[in-house]
Amino acid sequence: MTTTKTATTSIVFIDNETKHAIVHEVEDKQIFKGDIVKMSLAPTTKGRNVSGRTWKVRPQKRASTLVKTKVNNGCKTWEVRQAERLARKESTELQNELRDERKNSKNLKKERRLENEKRRAENEFKNAQKSAKALNTGKLKSTLKAMSKKQLRKIKKTRMNSKTGVVEYVSAYAK
Repeated sequence: MTTTKTATTSIVFIDNETKHAIVHEVEDKQIFKGDIVKMSLAPTTKGRNVSGRTWKVRPQKRASTLVKTKVNNGCKTWEVRQAERLARKESTELQNELRDERKNSKNLKKERRLENEKRRAENEFKNAQKSAKALNTGKLKSTLKAMSKKQLRKIKKTRMNSKTGVVEYVSAYAK
């Protein structure tokens, strides 16, 4: 004999020989779970805590304690899984392309900035050479004494730039 339980408190027995249903009314207190009587009771839903303490998280370690919903419990068809896989692959490819574009633009900006710095230093060097020719080295001491503080601040000295390898003018007091 096989047994099933309905939503009420009755147990339905199906006779294997005659295939007739035998209904047996039983109180809830009399029902025992075991090997002999198998009941098809709907499992209790695992939702909110009874105590109302929403901050207490249900441990998701064991399969029996997992909170199952239609989203995480439903099995997906092969086509759906393949579509999701393809979408993930496309998104990662797009992310890689965007990352490469950012890297390339950053490198281009860096190269352009270095070229501009080099050109600026060369122009400054040329202009300083022209003004240095006008300065008479014989009367340098008296010329420096006659200069104002603002003019003294503008005096430059030559130095080799370690990054670019170009001779550049820096302030006389720079280290």
